[in-house]
Amino acid sequence: MLGTEESQNRIGSKIRVKEFFSRYMLYCLFLLLVLILSFSTDKFFTVTNIVSTLRQISIQSIIAVGMTMVIVLGQIDLSVGAIVAFASVVNALLMRGGMPIFPAIIITLILSSIWGLINGIVTAKLNIHAFLVTLAMMTVVRGVTYTLTGGYPVGDLPKQFYTLGAGHVGIIPLPVIYMIAIYIVGVFVLDRTPFGRSIYAIGGNAEAARLSGIKIEKIKIIVFTITSLLSGLAGIVLSSRLMAGSPETGVGWELDIVAAVIIGGTSMFGGEGKLTGTLMGMLFIGVLTNGMILLGVTPYMQQVIRGLVILIAVIMNSFQKE
Repeated sequence: MLGTEESQNRIGSKIRVKEFFSRYMLYCLFLLLVLILSFSTDKFFTVTNIVSTLRQISIQSIIAVGMTMVIVLGQIDLSVGAIVAFASVVNALLMRGGMPIFPAIIITLILSSIWGLINGIVTAKLNIHAFLVTLAMMTVVRGVTYTLTGGYPVGDLPKQFYTLGAGHVGIIPLPVIYMIAIYIVGVFVLDRTPFGRSIYAIGGNAEAARLSGIKIEKIKIIVFTITSLLSGLAGIVLSSRLMAGSPETGVGWELDIVAAVIIGGTSMFGGEGKLTGTLMGMLFIGVLTNGMILLGVTPYMQQVIRGLVILIAVIMNSFQKE
């Protein structure tokens, strides 16, 4: 009996250690990264650099809220970067054509959401995996954006529009405030509402969710629409910062955002994930990128390092699922 109890205690200790590392590994790595960069360069731990890093990750982090929902659902959305470019261009074209700022923003958000609505309908109704659907949509949306602009940026925007993406409240940039507000709403929706619980249920076991009365198709359509809406908002904020809409913006963003979500602990297989982890994933990638720039790492080597970090995160994610 005594041997059995000791064996059980050892097994229990191993499980607790595994749970600890599974839950807090990213936080430990983030703290280690911050400490290394703090001692490596005196420019890192300054108010200016911290604010700049938060501003740099804020726009992608807005999209990451929707992407987290999509991946928890057991799907993926590769069209978000193209929708960012589409929104930035459409918003700029509307305002340059004489439309007031607020109506232009509303119309842009509606048009951006339609792409997600299509993604959701095709994915849900035809039962085609979102990887294929959104890959095709990425090409379609990017092509439409280039067609609208002829491949050129759209400038000559109202001066008042600049404040939306480049304004501050004190020392805090407005995009950071948008990010925080959207994360608060996102956490509430995922953790405290039947809609959020339905997302987890579908990602964990779609058949069981269906048998329990959850309307799977409806949830999928709503989630993809929300993700495109947030991508459209990100495109508007970005065009405000740049004071131009460009068809080149958002290229490769989908990969960075998916990486941050996975690094943050969201399971690639669906059913598991938290927005707090996603935000930490975005912070980790943002601080890593910022640190490499400060240390003078070449852009090519930055890609190598970020790719290795993502690969390690994917491997760890797979082991955690087991």
